Amino acid sequence: MDNHGRILCLWAAAGVIICIFQYSAPAECYCSFGRSIYKSFGDPNLKDITLSEDIFVPIVGKVLDIDLALNIEHTSICDLQIYLKSPAGTEVCINSYDVDTFVKNKENFYWTIFDAESPLGIDSGKPPFCGLFRPNGPGSLTAFYGQQSSGTWQVIVKDCIYADTGTFKGVRLDFHINPEPSTVLLFAFSALIGISLGKHRPV
Repeated sequence: MDNHGRILCLWAAAGVIICIFQYSAPAECYCSFGRSIYKSFGDPNLKDITLSEDIFVPIVGKVLDIDLALNIEHTSICDLQIYLKSPAGTEVCINSYDVDTFVKNKENFYWTIFDAESPLGIDSGKPPFCGLFRPNGPGSLTAFYGQQSSGTWQVIVKDCIYADTGTFKGVRLDFHINPEPSTVLLFAFSALIGISLGKHRPV
């Protein structure tokens, strides 16, 4: 076998090793998708005003963890209901208005990150709620774990009450994703070609 054949065999062996590693070790990637926006909730004399924003996620894989970050300038964030809808159609209300728990002078979500695993609940936080907080339900972000990540996600914010208003300024989704093993298929294909060429290469 000449040098070229040996190189092909080395590439084949490397491909097989990488395939074995990919299948034996859990793959995970962290990624974020979002944007700055400026949508007004409008007239404070109106209620049940709904704003929404679509976020397209191009990565194909299973959701291992998802956090929702919001930048909302509002004079009473207790008035807001926040929903997240997945490409599969699952819709969850993660932060719900409740007249029984209304607290005055709670203003603004300054890039507040809603994280189902956070030890600090949003009801225990202080304005402008900068950092990670566990949302107060009734739904949970864990409902999206195991779902397909790719597609259009929708963030919906509903201003349920009169008198206060504000601006939906930005949104971001933070993912931990187990991507589909496209790299595994690529290396496996390369390995098969390399082995085949190495065997049939004249000495």
